[in-house]
Amino acid sequence: MKVAIVGLSSSTHSQAPFGDSEWEMWGLPWDIESRYMFDRHFEMHDRNLLELPEALRATDYWTELARFPTVYMQQHYADIPGSIEYPLDALKETVFKGFSRWDQDDWYNSSPAYMIALAIHEGATTIGLWGIDVLDDSEFAYESPCLEYLIGIARGRGIEVIIPEGPTHLNKFRGTGIKLGTLEPVYNKRYGYV
Repeated sequence: MKVAIVGLSSSTHSQAPFGDSEWEMWGLPWDIESRYMFDRHFEMHDRNLLELPEALRATDYWTELARFPTVYMQQHYADIPGSIEYPLDALKETVFKGFSRWDQDDWYNSSPAYMIALAIHEGATTIGLWGIDVLDDSEFAYESPCLEYLIGIARGRGIEVIIPEGPTHLNKFRGTGIKLGTLEPVYNKRYGYV
């Protein structure tokens, strides 16, 4: 199974394999441009928060969610017939087994993190990440470690992970902010000895 996980960043969003039957397309229901091209949708935010005006969801958001045949959420909702409760407990046993010795027993900090974990759980052979930049100078900076950890789990299990060329910081060496005493050199390559 090949899973394309599609975020909203315009840098590589359009490069996702839309229309390629080899790929199962997973995305976000608030992706207005592509939401009807996805096989599965993920709305993992707390519904109570989503219903607040500050969540900036369109007035027809709940009507649109009810139209999707498959939308993973925190629980099933009767007014959203295609909603499926995300299988947190099952993934703790398959993807995150052995994490209980740490302060956390899972590794989610964004919707794409939930998608990667489910793809691992379901036995994906390839996971592609399009439209996911997680640049350091934005709110997505805290999502990067979770995504990179899950990418590492996937690769460690022999799953091919595709990250397209673009401005994403996922799994890329960043040679700034690595201090050496009072110096802050800029490294063009990995610091230290090779």
